[in-house]
Parts: sequence; structure tokens; C-alpha cells
Amino acid sequence: MLTRKGDYVYGRGTTDDKGPVIEALYAMKLLRDSGVKLNKRVRLIMGCNEETGSKCMEHYNKVAEELSCGFTPDANFPCIHGEKGHMSMMAYSKHTKIISMNGGFVSNAVCDSCTTVIPADIGLKEKLEAALADTKLQEYQVTEENGQIEIYAKGVPAHASTPALGINAAGVTFECLEKAGFEDDFVKFYNTHLGTSCDGAGVGLKCEDAYGNLTFCNGIVKTENGVISCSIDIRVPVTLQEADVRKMCEGKLEDENGRIEIEEIGDPLFFPRESPLVEALYKAYVDVTGDTEHEPMVIGGGTYAKSLKNIIAFGPEKLDIDYHIHSADEFILISEMEEAVLIYMEAIKNLLAI
Repeated sequence: MLTRKGDYVYGRGTTDDKGPVIEALYAMKLLRDSGVKLNKRVRLIMGCNEETGSKCMEHYNKVAEELSCGFTPDANFPCIHGEKGHMSMMAYSKHTKIISMNGGFVSNAVCDSCTTVIPADIGLKEKLEAALADTKLQEYQVTEENGQIEIYAKGVPAHASTPALGINAAGVTFECLEKAGFEDDFVKFYNTHLGTSCDGAGVGLKCEDAYGNLTFCNGIVKTENGVISCSIDIRVPVTLQEADVRKMCEGKLEDENGRIEIEEIGDPLFFPRESPLVEALYKAYVDVTGDTEHEPMVIGGGTYAKSLKNIIAFGPEKLDIDYHIHSADEFILISEMEEAVLIYMEAIKNLLAI
């Protein structure tokens, strides 16, 4: 449901990405109504699978014509000239005394809540409470009943591209289990190889380039048939390719207490700052806004730009505003939408000249 309050409109998709679709449509209409003669066909492509694999764009590439250039309004202004590579892993316990551990909802966000059940022991509940009290968790609870201890931990959610902004409830729980003296093989494995840091150092992946550092995020933890599994979402610097990443973590993914399996490695997207596509879009932004302070950037998130040839992400978010995307109170200003329409119209004109 869309709600308007003054210059603000609230609702899921106002910024990411239903609002930008409307902005792009209006930009195309204004361009057509202006009488500008087109030397290329201008097409708006709308997919419905960007959050879960971009299979829609795979289908488009199979059945439709190749694009010469364009943009996807699914990120920030002034424009995005690179997107980090994406790597997914799964960590598995080999043997553990943990009865159950479940937390997180999606693999591409920090695990922000976790419930763990372990066998009770004399004094363990009190030690766990002391360890949990010395954390930055938003909430925690420890209960003991029928020879078992249940631990509930509530952290802070954050997107997998910026995991340092969150608090990993599962990671904090593992740390507190070790601090409380709960001896367990997988607790040792997790704290050694995953932990609560967000840099991948535990598996040899800590690195950075001129455009940003590698990020490492545990999203989901679950227990099935006595085995604990943990999803890991990694965003890889744009100058590294699959072979580089595999070499870095070689021999560091397994020991006697657990194992980590690589599920997928996706290459990054990168356009040089001075490339015609980047220059054309950046010029449109500057001409409309007058902002020359902010420069094109590289992000950890992924967009349709990775699925289509010669495309980069372009707006509509401004860097200094939290639009609460993916939340019920996601919003955008009407004035920002109107400005985005003008930017996108200028961008299309500039792309026609490439």
C-alpha cells in the first residue's frame, strides 16, 4: 500500500524499484513529447527476479535483441561504475553437542536473530548470561528446563554488502558459548573460520583494492538431522576474478571440526571511470543537479547490470539518505522522483549520442 505524507511517499518499492520504473517511464514520455529525434530504439525492460537470481534477464538474453547500452535505476546517484563479485559458501558441522541452532531469514543479510538449544550443565546458564551481557546484542534470553538450555539472541540486520553495519546474532552466540566454557568442536570451527568479523580473514580471504574491501556475511544458520549449516555471502573486490579467490582460500576451508563448501563464485562488473557509458550518465546527473562533489563509485550490491551487456546502475538513491529499502516504511520524496525523471531523460539523450 502506498501512503503519501506531504512530499513523502511510503511503501515497499517506492525507491527499490517500483518508483524508479515510473520515473524511467516518465523520462521516456518527456523525451518523446519533446520531439527529439531518436537514432536508436529506447526500450524499458522490467524483470521480476532481480532479488533471487535474475533468471528473467537470462531469459531476455535468450529471446530478445542485444542492447547497445543503458542503465538500471537500482542503486545510487551519481552512478555505479563497478559491482563487486559475489561468492556464496556453506559451512557444515562434522560433530557437535549443540542440539539445535536456527537463525536468519535470507542469505544476503546479516543473521539478526538466533535460537540455540544445548545440554545443560552446572553453572553454564549463569556463565552464558554473563557472556551475553557483555555484547552489543539488542536483546537476549537464557532459559533452562528439562536438562536443556535455550539461548535467544537478537542482533541487528544489515545487507550482506555492508555486514559491518549489523550484529550477527549467531556469531555472537558462538562467541558466548566459547567464553562460557561450552566445549564443542563446531563452536571452535565457527569462531576460527567465520566469527563475527566481516573480512573473511578466517578463510584467508581478507583483502581490498582501490575500490573497496572484501565483505563476509553469515546470513542463515539451521540444524537438520544433527548437522548445523551456515550460509556465507561474500562480496569480492572488483579487481579479483574466480581463480584469484579460489587460490586465496585453498586449504583453509576444512579441519577436523567442520568444513566449508564453495557453492558459487560470480565475477565482478567494472567499467573504467573514463568510459563513455560512465561519462554519459555522470554528465546527466551533474547537468541536472549541479553536484560535482560526488563521484561515480563501486558498490557491494548486485543489480541487473551484471546480467546485461554494457549496462550500469544509475540512481535513484542519494548517498546521504537511508531510504529504508526492503522495509515497510521504505520511502522517497516526490521532489526526488521529479528530479530523477529529469536526470533519466538527460541520460537517455546522452546515451543516444554514444
